[in-house]
Amino acid sequence: MKIIITAFIVMLIASCSFTNEYYQVFKAKTENSVIANEKIVFEDINCTVTYNLWSNGGDIGFNIYNKTNNDIIVDLTKTFFIINGMASEYFQNRSTSKSINSLSAITSYNYPIYYYRNLNSLSISEASSTSYSTSYIEKPQLTIPPKTFINITGFRITESRYINCDLVKAPTKNTLKTLKFEKSNSPFFFYNIITYYLNQDTTKFENRFFVSEVTNYPKDEMFTKVDTSICGRKLDFSETLFKNVSPDKFYYRYKILK
Repeated sequence: MKIIITAFIVMLIASCSFTNEYYQVFKAKTENSVIANEKIVFEDINCTVTYNLWSNGGDIGFNIYNKTNNDIIVDLTKTFFIINGMASEYFQNRSTSKSINSLSAITSYNYPIYYYRNLNSLSISEASSTSYSTSYIEKPQLTIPPKTFINITGFRITESRYINCDLVKAPTKNTLKTLKFEKSNSPFFFYNIITYYLNQDTTKFENRFFVSEVTNYPKDEMFTKVDTSICGRKLDFSETLFKNVSPDKFYYRYKILK
């Protein structure tokens, strides 16, 4: 009988527990860059490199634009992501497969298909679905033709929550606190070394960052709802978006069982 009662109490406690979601938001500072068009921009005489860190874990991938009239070759075997002194080579010799499912619709209006589910006055006259996959092997070198850009990805800035005794793990709106850092005491100092060739000349282009602020937020403080519209017509549903998004910020989402 005691065993049955004990098991019942454990089940009752488990059923009363719940999970709260929180976000740790990091703000980064850079060296020799500007923010323009919602991107962090680094530039040398031959190319422009842009970043948008905003993502879960921080996206340190970049776009590199060739400003010249000749091909630029990026050597991924000599291009590195470095964080707190640890270097990782961008070339991983990976084999990647992409699957794509597409849904197309023929209608009297050229709107995305999901809007038709919310606009009763419009109807879909015909729809079709297509699925295919593509496999490719990563190349050690990438060529950028003149006046074009490529995207290079592969790493996240952090895979875990930054723990500091001055940061409340489960904050409320009234207990928010921001920790601020200088380059000398920042918990994260990171950068990309991009090696590229132009007319047989070798250039190493460094893009440096450090975390200058860290704040923990409850989920309710991270999002806002905005009205949606298309072609000037207000729709009958709202969209939930992140607040205070910036290309020099990123976040780490974590949960606490209570």
